[in-house]
Amino acid sequence: MVKAGVYLLARFHPALSDSPLWFWSLLIVGGVTMVFGAVTAIRYTDMKAILAYTTISALGTATALLAFNSEMAAVGVTVTILAHALYKAPLFLTAGTVDHAVGTRDLRFLAGLWRPLPVVALTGMLAALSMAGVPPTWGFLAKELLLEQFYDVYGAGGQWLGAIGYGAAVTMGIFTGGAVFALIWEAFLRSHADEPEPAHVHHKPSFWFALPALILAALGAFTALFIGWLEPLVVAPAQAILGAPLHKHLALWHGWTFVLITSLGILAAAVIVAAGRRWVRRAFAHTPPRLSGVYVYDTIVDGVYRFAYRLTRVVQGGPMAPQITVTLMAAVAVLGYAVFKIDLKNLTILDSVDVPLIPEILIFLVAIVAAVATVRSRSRLSAIISLGVVGVAVTLFFIFYSAPDLALTQLLIEVLTVVLLVLVFFRVKPDRPIGRDNRIILRLVVSVLVGFFGFAIVMFNHIYQVAPSISPYFIANSLPLGQGANVVNVILVDIRGYDTMGEITVLTLAALGGYAVIRSPQVSALRQRLAGLSRARKQDAANKPAGAGDD
Repeated sequence: MVKAGVYLLARFHPALSDSPLWFWSLLIVGGVTMVFGAVTAIRYTDMKAILAYTTISALGTATALLAFNSEMAAVGVTVTILAHALYKAPLFLTAGTVDHAVGTRDLRFLAGLWRPLPVVALTGMLAALSMAGVPPTWGFLAKELLLEQFYDVYGAGGQWLGAIGYGAAVTMGIFTGGAVFALIWEAFLRSHADEPEPAHVHHKPSFWFALPALILAALGAFTALFIGWLEPLVVAPAQAILGAPLHKHLALWHGWTFVLITSLGILAAAVIVAAGRRWVRRAFAHTPPRLSGVYVYDTIVDGVYRFAYRLTRVVQGGPMAPQITVTLMAAVAVLGYAVFKIDLKNLTILDSVDVPLIPEILIFLVAIVAAVATVRSRSRLSAIISLGVVGVAVTLFFIFYSAPDLALTQLLIEVLTVVLLVLVFFRVKPDRPIGRDNRIILRLVVSVLVGFFGFAIVMFNHIYQVAPSISPYFIANSLPLGQGANVVNVILVDIRGYDTMGEITVLTLAALGGYAVIRSPQVSALRQRLAGLSRARKQDAANKPAGAGDD
């Protein structure tokens, strides 16, 4: 479950791997997480805390590998996920079994558990060998692929990036191995615990209870020997990550390479770290709180929440007009960025755009005059009518370009909109007169920019074709596939049938919800109360003497 985010990144990798933002964000976040989790793990004495932080490190490793668009990285991700599943699951099961059998999982109270819990101890040892990257386990293969990826980056010209990444991978391997070696030594192999009153086994698990974890650990420790047979199982998901056929072949032995020597050096350094675990933990204990990784992480999270709160207050905490302004200006900014990214040198705008005909110019003028009348009107009714005229002008465009279905739909929507707006605003109290508005310049600028946004969307869609048009497909397949000559109807009913069915379902549910609200007891009681008040007012008006004025 904790790999769900990594899985999502892997699915997005074919589409986003060419983006520099994708590369640097995944490499930096994944690399820092990889080192942070491994270095932090050894400071704890709780078995599950150690395993949790090394899991964070493994997820950071997979994320950092997903930054690269290479066969080595794609295979490294799949092997890392597989190795992590086969060693971390039995280690967590081992920790839970120890906690249940002894009553604690604090390493300071544990020692010599291999005698009363031999199967559990064997499970933990096999899984620890894979987690530390001891050959010939899956963990060793995953560590080799990680080192080879950064080694290839260094050899391909990225000296500083490859060197930093290689150093981070070495650091992660040393502290991950040191943490798991310390866990196995303190829990199962040493003869005396740190505390004067060590814990003892109270509930010894049966062999069949411990067998599933042992099977997982054995698979992670030994099945990599058969990598030639199991390679297709690893290559298939790697091809999905890469989005292309993959020609990488896996092997446990490539000779005495620099990466292999580094891997063996990592194991030796991990043993030294495990042996000096007390000094390492003491150094962490004397580290100032502001320099600890947990403090830095919590500070970053708190800062993100404060920024989000303030941004929400600015964007969505005020009246509707500023919120709409921010939303529309964000769309304008995105369009402006897209315009600057387009190569405009080869565009022949005058050759691509036809000169408007007289009927089109007349419709343009009607729509413009009606839009200006809408914003300049002092009466709600006049503004609603002017807005309806704008919609009717759009309807005339559809009729002019031989789209009767769209024209009928547009006209129906406009009529309904005008009727509903008149009914609603008839019940709403009139607004107070507004004096001089000091923000009129800002509103004019926003209006002009948003108008340019709509204009630019339509124009660039017409003159700049980024891909082949899909219109010929619909025209050619409307009759053979949908048995209909009306292309619009075939698109809505056949080609986009599920989408149309979903829209109809939403409208039906909304109608049922509205009907349920209207027929609810609360609304019925309110309706009866309003009817009673209306009858009382009429009766009071009828009983009032002629010529009497209001109080």
